[in-house]
Amino acid sequence: MKKVFSHLAIILGAALLVIALALPIYVLPKGKVIPKDIESATVTKVTPGILTDAGALAADEPVAGKDSLPECRGENKVVSCFIWPETDIQSQRFVRAQDPTDDDEVTLEAGGTVYRADLPEPENLLSAEIDRVTLDRKTAFPIDEPTSSLNITAPGPDGGNVQEDVPQFTRTGLQFQFPFNTEKKAYPFFDHRLMETNDIDFVDQEKMDGETVYRFEQEIGPSEMYPNVEAMLKGDGELSAADRQSLGSLKLAFPAAKWGLTPDEVDGWDPEDEPAATSEDEEGSDEDAADADLGPEVEMSRYYTVNRVLRVQPDTGVIVHGAEEVWMFYARDDAEAEEMAKPENRERELENPTRTALYYPGEFNDETHENQMTRAKDGLKSMDLIGTYIPWGAGIIGVILLIIGFLLSRSAGRHRN
Repeated sequence: MKKVFSHLAIILGAALLVIALALPIYVLPKGKVIPKDIESATVTKVTPGILTDAGALAADEPVAGKDSLPECRGENKVVSCFIWPETDIQSQRFVRAQDPTDDDEVTLEAGGTVYRADLPEPENLLSAEIDRVTLDRKTAFPIDEPTSSLNITAPGPDGGNVQEDVPQFTRTGLQFQFPFNTEKKAYPFFDHRLMETNDIDFVDQEKMDGETVYRFEQEIGPSEMYPNVEAMLKGDGELSAADRQSLGSLKLAFPAAKWGLTPDEVDGWDPEDEPAATSEDEEGSDEDAADADLGPEVEMSRYYTVNRVLRVQPDTGVIVHGAEEVWMFYARDDAEAEEMAKPENRERELENPTRTALYYPGEFNDETHENQMTRAKDGLKSMDLIGTYIPWGAGIIGVILLIIGFLLSRSAGRHRN
């Protein structure tokens, strides 16, 4: 009987030692993949922002509080008349795994919206999107195939919403998740607004809620949006009517004075060349006089800047906290955009916006941060269980069983002798 027990103890002990070695060496690495049923929601804090009201601009109706200003009366109001200087803005994004998904790849669908928190639905919508991308479950990077798509709803130049479908394209760069065992280095990161990938840099290691996190930062801009968006929309070889309408909001043309420009800021604008006022003009209202000399038409393009800060739990790759300071504004060319983006000019524009399309400093709200941190901690517990606790427990029990087995075997041998 001792011989049977000794053999069983040795077999079980050896099996447990194999398990103890296999779990951290083989099982744990294979388990470090994005789950097939991943689901998450991120919501930002309600934050005061700046917004050009496309509907008000199209209707030539100044936003509340500006209709009594001299520059906001008459037939040619300046652009600043249609800018809300401070309005509550919030965003949310829901990410779910969708088909096709298999052992190697997962397709994520992210539905995101940016909206005014001070208005009821549906008039509060500023933009919405459905973003689909297929990722390598192990690396968290998009696969090298044209499987990405983007469906966008955004304000058009006439004030109404425009829907556009970006043709399927090959995406590069991280977006929703960092790799497991994130390293202290720069990673390529995809920006869905600019439709391009740029590095996001590792900056520091920090502690957050008792866990080690890596802080990554990225500063982009100013970058003209029109060329990138146009190139992406042309992915199928042609632009639809909706595409052209959407692109129309990225380039606007108004008389120089409507942009708030003065003659010395516009080449070829000489007020002395304007026709002299007639007696009928002189009898007109002050509003008509203010509208008399508007200067030549000036086209401006929308530029984009963002300061992005992400905190990542490195073992799981989960983004536990995120913040993005987005600023979109209009400028005549790259040189003027660079000048506007200088700290002193940026501060002046944000204090008294005249060309800002959108300014939004979004940051994860407390509930989102807690949920993301819980997701990261749950992942750490699973990895500790598979990579540490079970192997150690199995190893110790395995060694004990082997010792017992060998002792029983020796005892049985002596008994036979």
